[in-house]
Amino acid sequence: MKTIIGICADYCYGLDEIYNGLGSKLNWQIAANDFVKVVEEVGGVPLIIPVFTNRGNIENAIDIVDGVIFAGGADIEPKYYGEEIGPEIGEVIPERDAQELYLAKKIINKSNVPILGVCRGYQLLNVACGGTLYQDLCQVSSNLKNNSTINHSVIGSPKYNTVHKVLVNEKSKLHKILNRNTLEVNSYHHQAIKDVASIFNVAAMSPDGVVEAIEMKEDRFILGTQWHPEMLEEKHGEQLLIFKAFIEACRKNKVSRKGKVTIA
Repeated sequence: MKTIIGICADYCYGLDEIYNGLGSKLNWQIAANDFVKVVEEVGGVPLIIPVFTNRGNIENAIDIVDGVIFAGGADIEPKYYGEEIGPEIGEVIPERDAQELYLAKKIINKSNVPILGVCRGYQLLNVACGGTLYQDLCQVSSNLKNNSTINHSVIGSPKYNTVHKVLVNEKSKLHKILNRNTLEVNSYHHQAIKDVASIFNVAAMSPDGVVEAIEMKEDRFILGTQWHPEMLEEKHGEQLLIFKAFIEACRKNKVSRKGKVTIA
């Protein structure tokens, strides 16, 4: 049986302008096709994990999947890292925050399931493990190296377009995956990691000091990237190496599990 990769769905409040005529202010659960495509490309079977009504289904989902991708989306509510909502916070999705933080903690603390976090997903992993976020990078520009003018939120840029470089930590597992010291990335975020959770090392950083990737200190595949490798890999082949390493870790975990083990 092929390796099954769970992709956490986004939860949307009403998409009437897109799905006109299908209902009034319906809530929707969707996933970016780029994740589906790249998981299939590296030999996995993508399985979209919705925000469940019954939280007990989270444990059932963990039993089914061999790896999990926490994808991008809305801002994480600051209460989860001990702050009040500031003026620069965008849309928050309480249902998604609650489930994904619970899911991340369950996987990290009670299993060996590999995790890849992207953009919001990378930030969520840090928050789930006790780290904090900058609510908006404009508020902390004075803290960045050389008071950099790097634009980290290039919303109008094509998904495959690289807009700045990151410096890869030579001692990191990410460096072993990529075999390079620098990497060109896309950038669509206005928030970023502030205090890195103690279980993580910094795997990459932008020249202005923004943390761009984190990885678990232990010998286990838990990696988060602030950029979107799933959007870049088609035109920037080195980005596919991240997914190849992820799927290989998931395959090894699948073999070692020796059947499904329910997580209490």
